[in-house]
Amino acid sequence: MKLVKWLLGIVVVLALVLGVGVVALVYLVDWNNFKDTIQNQVKQQTGRELTIAGDLNPSVFPWAGIEIGEISLANAEGFGDQPFASIKGADVKVKLLPLIKREINVRTVELIGLNLDLQVAADGSTNWDDLVQSNTTTVEEVSNDEEVTTEVESNSATIAALAVGGIVVSDANVSWTDASTSTDAKLSSFNLQTGAIELEKAFDLNTDFSVTSESMDIQADITGNASLMVDLNAQVYSINNLALTTDAKGGALPDGQLVATLGASVTAKLAEQIVDVSALSLAALGIELNGNINVDNLNTEPNVTGELSSNDFSLLEMMEKLGIEAPVTADADVLKKANFKMSLAATPASATMNNLTITLDDTTFSGSASVPSLEGEIPPVRFDFKVDDIDIDRYLPPPSDAPDDESSSSDATVVATTGDEPLELPVEMMRQLDVDGTFSVGSVKVSNLITRDIVVPVKAKGGKLALEGIKAAMYEGALDATASVDVTGNTPGFGMNMSLAGIQASPLLTDLMQSDSFLSGAGEVGANITASGDSVNAITAALNGGFNTQFTEGSINGINIGYQIRRAKAALTGQSLPEEEGAVKTDFSSLAVTGTFTNGVMQSDDLDMRSPLLRLGGTGMVDLPGEAVDYTLTTLITGTAQGQGGADLESLKGVSLDVPIRGTFEELSANFAGVILQGMKDNITGNLKALADGKADALKAEAKEKADAAKEKAEAQLKEKEDELKQQLEEKGSELEDKAKDALKGLFK
Repeated sequence: MKLVKWLLGIVVVLALVLGVGVVALVYLVDWNNFKDTIQNQVKQQTGRELTIAGDLNPSVFPWAGIEIGEISLANAEGFGDQPFASIKGADVKVKLLPLIKREINVRTVELIGLNLDLQVAADGSTNWDDLVQSNTTTVEEVSNDEEVTTEVESNSATIAALAVGGIVVSDANVSWTDASTSTDAKLSSFNLQTGAIELEKAFDLNTDFSVTSESMDIQADITGNASLMVDLNAQVYSINNLALTTDAKGGALPDGQLVATLGASVTAKLAEQIVDVSALSLAALGIELNGNINVDNLNTEPNVTGELSSNDFSLLEMMEKLGIEAPVTADADVLKKANFKMSLAATPASATMNNLTITLDDTTFSGSASVPSLEGEIPPVRFDFKVDDIDIDRYLPPPSDAPDDESSSSDATVVATTGDEPLELPVEMMRQLDVDGTFSVGSVKVSNLITRDIVVPVKAKGGKLALEGIKAAMYEGALDATASVDVTGNTPGFGMNMSLAGIQASPLLTDLMQSDSFLSGAGEVGANITASGDSVNAITAALNGGFNTQFTEGSINGINIGYQIRRAKAALTGQSLPEEEGAVKTDFSSLAVTGTFTNGVMQSDDLDMRSPLLRLGGTGMVDLPGEAVDYTLTTLITGTAQGQGGADLESLKGVSLDVPIRGTFEELSANFAGVILQGMKDNITGNLKALADGKADALKAEAKEKADAAKEKAEAQLKEKEDELKQQLEEKGSELEDKAKDALKGLFK
């Protein structure tokens, strides 16, 4: 028993001696006398100068720690004379007795006036390379003749408990300069303050700081706050109610300024390899994005899923805030309402976007897309996109009210092109594409043309891009087409194969031209065209293939050819002009034409239009490279249709009239239909005049012949009368002579 007392006494005495010694060490020894020793050790270990300008004020019980004044560490050689790091003051104290139980109880940690200078030289070296030391130990094991290398973290002792009165960082500044990329950034006036920190309990954090960059021409003031929680035993870490606000200005920003807010709650359950981000929100430029993100399998193959949606926002207002000039649209009410939502799924090997819905004004865009593999410079893409109804004309510029001469003068500022400029096709990128998807539209209106039920399959692989099996319905007709681009060779190749059956020409042309259609009837159009080249002129000169067109039971509107012929005939023969029928058109039962392209020159020799009055044929060519037309229409009058003036033209039946169409594209482009109609009128008039002149000469000859015959007959009759009268006179004269003689004889008796 006495032994125990003696032992306890000895322990108490030793404790007292130790306590007195520690107190004496702290309070009787001037620690500032060791500044030189500390500075020399730093110089020896790092090769840099450590300057301790302030006092060192240690404490031991009940708080073990130190309070220091100004300290600075010199920069690495070659990175300037300014300090690498400096502080104006710091105070860190830990409660001593809890350390025995691996419990850390820290009084408020204060760091005042930190300045840190980080630099990257032009050769990629940094001013902290010499300070970096490995915190891991490499252990090599040999198992089954295989060498396995693992990394073991040092200082991995667990902490039973942690309590910190708070952390205060004030007026910290960090500068970054990268000479290799000519970029810079500076974090200044950084302040951070937390509440009391304790494991497994939430604590508040507030911060504010500024970020500037001369190279990026930007300056931003940032404030933030959140509630944090750390659970080391369960390996759960959370950031709740994060709110970060950025007010940025500078030439690099749209319209010189940007205000954005970020909010979220993040929970990381590392033991379960899960990270959840909820209540995610980002607001900027009038757009508010909301969603959530979930990550699992953190240590193996992370799998990311999430959902994202936006509020209703105005594209016009967003463009204004971005400093982008808004387009002038035909409908002033468009671009004022938009929103979207989507879901995402991604792994290190692939990515998918599902349930995409974008609303723009009255149009809804929906679909999905995926990247099956993220390997390669350009990964493969699969998609299926749909649009319900869209009126593109609403988004195009309104029609110009300026006269044609003013429009042409304004167009004079446009840079002229020759057509020989190389096409800027991204050939190398196209050769790496791997795309397979479908784009469909319920209804689209463009240039006043309405097309429905559009389906456009898109395939691209190995330098071949094809739109195979394009389907669409328009104006009672059905479109089936394929278009392709091939860049596998040195010269890009192009192809188009299409058929359009059952199309109604009148409503189509009426909508297209916004005026009465010059053609009506049900038709079929087909074409199979190929070309190659790296400029517009080269492609035009390499057009090859053919086309066919056929319309039935229709009419050419705007001219009644029968009336024009009858009108010309009446004018030449002096007859009264006939009255024009109510409908100014030329009916036909069929209209067909085919053509072939050979190196850009279209040849067509089989135009065939059949109407009750006329047969219209044609032959000639259209030279696309030469931009010229040389075509002749041939009109044969049948004169069999009562309704088209056939009875009045019975005398012209069988007459053939040629109508030449010749000229450059520029000459014909202004009024192509007018040129055709005028040519027909002129040639009909000319041919009829020649015909009328010929008939007039024949009538004159016939009249002269009749007149000569009548004259001869009259002269013969006159001669006969003269002879008869003469004979009568002679007979009367003899009788009178005899009477006279008898009378005279009586006188002389």
